[in-house]
Amino acid sequence: MPAATIRTRSADPPHLEVLYELGAAEDALRRAVEARLPEPMSYTQFEVLRDFLRFGDGASPAEIADRLRMTRGAVTHLLQRLEALGWIRIVGDDRDGRRKQVFMTPEGADRARSAAAALRPGTDRLKTDLNDNYLRDGLAFLRDLRLSLEALSAGGGPRGSNPGRP
Repeated sequence: MPAATIRTRSADPPHLEVLYELGAAEDALRRAVEARLPEPMSYTQFEVLRDFLRFGDGASPAEIADRLRMTRGAVTHLLQRLEALGWIRIVGDDRDGRRKQVFMTPEGADRARSAAAALRPGTDRLKTDLNDNYLRDGLAFLRDLRLSLEALSAGGGPRGSNPGRP
């Protein structure tokens, strides 16, 4: 495991330190990805295209928003931009005229695969720095933490009242 480079000691209790580290890790991930994405792709555009690579296309904008833990309004705007770039197409659902489905275009698929390939050296290094067993052990903790935080956000209040956000 790599040594901590910024903070080595904290007066925070462990549960707060974990939250700090999660935020710092998310920020580091975003910066690392953004630095390697081909122009003009943004981080959030890549997240949408990566979602198609993982789950296939044909999802509704609401399903995409839920999977990416984004508001539906933000995803709608993002999908409009991706459609303008020619990377996706949005069509009406044949079974339900009120619903829309989103499909990745061949150009969008090429862009997504190209971006994923540009990130591969970094993900390979992550596998080397943190072996699979260590990562698997951490996954159980992260899933439990996510479920606990989701339960908190569902408990009410201004943030918990928005089902599109964790």
